[in-house]
Amino acid sequence: MDADGTLRFASFELDVRSRELRSGAGIVRLQEQPFEILRMMLERPGAVVTRDELRRRLWPDGTFVDFEHSLNAAVKRLRAALGDDADHPRFVETLPRRGYRFIAAMDADGAGKAGEGVPRVAVLPFSNLSEEGSQEYFTDGLTEEMIAQLGQRCRGRLGVIARWSSMVFKGSTQRSREIGQALRAHYLLEGSVRREGDRVRVTASLVETASETHLWSESYERHLTDCLQVQSDIAARIAESLALELVPGDAAPRIRSAATSASAYQEYLKGRYHWNHWSTRGVDSLGVRPDDEGVERALASFNEALRIDPSFAPAYASLSRMHIARAVYYRDRPRRALEAARAAARRGLELEPELFEGHLALAEVRRMLEWDWRGAETAYVQAIALNPSQENAHRAYGALLMALSRPAEAIRESERACELDPLCLVVNTNAAWVRYMAGDYEAALERCRRTSELDPQYLPARRMIGALFLQAGKTRDAIDVLEAAHAEARQDPILASTLAYAKAVSGDRPAAAAMLESIHRLDRKQYLPPYHLALVHVGLGDADRAFAALEQATVDADPALGHLKVDPRIAPLRTDPRYGRLIDLLGLG
Repeated sequence: MDADGTLRFASFELDVRSRELRSGAGIVRLQEQPFEILRMMLERPGAVVTRDELRRRLWPDGTFVDFEHSLNAAVKRLRAALGDDADHPRFVETLPRRGYRFIAAMDADGAGKAGEGVPRVAVLPFSNLSEEGSQEYFTDGLTEEMIAQLGQRCRGRLGVIARWSSMVFKGSTQRSREIGQALRAHYLLEGSVRREGDRVRVTASLVETASETHLWSESYERHLTDCLQVQSDIAARIAESLALELVPGDAAPRIRSAATSASAYQEYLKGRYHWNHWSTRGVDSLGVRPDDEGVERALASFNEALRIDPSFAPAYASLSRMHIARAVYYRDRPRRALEAARAAARRGLELEPELFEGHLALAEVRRMLEWDWRGAETAYVQAIALNPSQENAHRAYGALLMALSRPAEAIRESERACELDPLCLVVNTNAAWVRYMAGDYEAALERCRRTSELDPQYLPARRMIGALFLQAGKTRDAIDVLEAAHAEARQDPILASTLAYAKAVSGDRPAAAAMLESIHRLDRKQYLPPYHLALVHVGLGDADRAFAALEQATVDADPALGHLKVDPRIAPLRTDPRYGRLIDLLGLG
C-alpha cells in the first residue's frame, strides 16, 4: 500500500482513505460490501480470503442475513465493477466452498510483485541421461515446460525464475547456495531425464539454497504423451512441500492441454528448443534480428506438430509468438507476419481459453497490428493473471504502458521482468529502453552498463548506450560506441540507422546521408523498417521524407510505430499537423 493509502492493480486504484475505486480519471461505483471484499483481497494478494473471514468482516455476530446469497451477490457486483469474468477470471478467483483470491499483479510497493513476499524457485536445466545423443531438445523442452507449469499452477504463491536465467547454469558445478544467491532464489528444482523410445523417466529433487538441504526427491516413469501430467505432479509436490495453498481436485487451474500424439509433442519440444537456441548475439525486443536458421526450424517444427495434431493448443500459441518474432525482428513483412500470428493465437485460445501464451500473443497482435490499446491491455493483464511468472508478458505489457505515456507503470512492469529473469540480456536491455523513453537517462545507462557486464559484446546494449550518450549530449562518445558496434554488424539496418541518426544530429550530414544510401543498398531481400528510416530523416531535418516513411510504417504495421508518442528522437516532428494526424490514426491521442 502506498503512503497515501492507495492500492494499485492493472488500470485501477483503490483509495482506502476516500473509499473510492478509480480507473484512469474516472471513479468506478462500488458499494460498501464489494469494496470491503476487494480491500481484504488486495491486502493479501495471492492468499485465500476465506468465506468465514468475509462473514466476520461484513456480517458480524448479531447481523441477520442470508449469508450465502449476500456474499455471492456482493462478489458478483465486484466482478461487474472490475469487468471480470467468473469463468475466466483476471482478478478474483473463486475457490469453491473456501473463499476467494486476488490473482492479478499489483503495483503497490511490495504488494503482489513477482518474486517479492513469496518463495522463489529456479528450475535448473534437467540433465540428459538418454542413450540417444540427440535428445537435448527434449530435455530442455521439458525444463521449459516445467517452468511454465509452476508459474501457472502456483500463481501468486510462488515466484518462478524465467528460463534464460536458469539456463545460464546448465552444466554448472556451482553450489546450490551460490546459484540461489545469483538468482535470488530460495529453492532449486533439479533433475534428470532418460528417454527410451516413447517411455520417459523423469527424476526431480527440490533443494533449499540457503541450507543446501534436499527437501525431497521423486521419480516418474510415463509415456511420452503423459509428460505434461508428470510436470503437473511435480508442481503439486513442490507446492505441498512448501505449504503453498493450491486449489484442490477439480477446482485446480486447467494446465496446458496435452498432445494426443507422441510425435506431435516431440515436434513441439523441438520447436521450443530451436526458438530458444537461436544466436543471442544482437537479439533484442528493439528490432535486432535473431538467427534465421533457428527461427525457420522452430516454425517448421510447430507447423509439423499441428499437422500431426491439429488440436494441440500450445503449438498454436507458440506458432503465433514465432510469427510475432518474425515481425518484431523484421524477418518478414510485419503486417503479413502479424496477421498469421493473429490467426494462430485465436485458434489456440478457441482450443484452450486459459492458455496464457495465447493471451500474450493476442495482446501483441492487438498492440502492433490493430492498435487496439485497451484490448491489448486486457489480454496482457489476463496473461499475467494466468501466469504472473511469465517475464515476456511483463516486458511486453511495459512496452504498451510506455506507448500510452504511463511511464511509472511501464517501469514497474519492466523491472518485474528483470526480477523474474535477472541474467537475461534482452530483459535488462528492454528495461533500459523503457527508462530511456521515460526520460530517465541515468537509470537507463546504469541498467545498460550492468547488462554489458553480463556480456560486453552484446550489441543491443551497446546500441542503447550510444543512444543514451547522444541524448546526454556526449556526441563523440555516442558515435564511437555506435561505430564499434556497426563494424560488427554491418548488415543490420537498425544499428546502421541509429548510427546515421547520430551522425546527422551531430552535424555530419554528408556522412549521415551516405549511411542512409548504404542502408538502401543492403540485401534486396531484407526488409528495411520504415520507422527507423524515418528517424534518420528526422536527424537530417527532412520532415517530408520522415513523414513519408512513417506513413509507410502504418501501412506495413511496423512494430516500432508504437513508440511514436514517447520516442525523444521524434520531438522535432511534434509541432507538425501531420504528427497529430498520425497519433490519431494510431489511437494514441
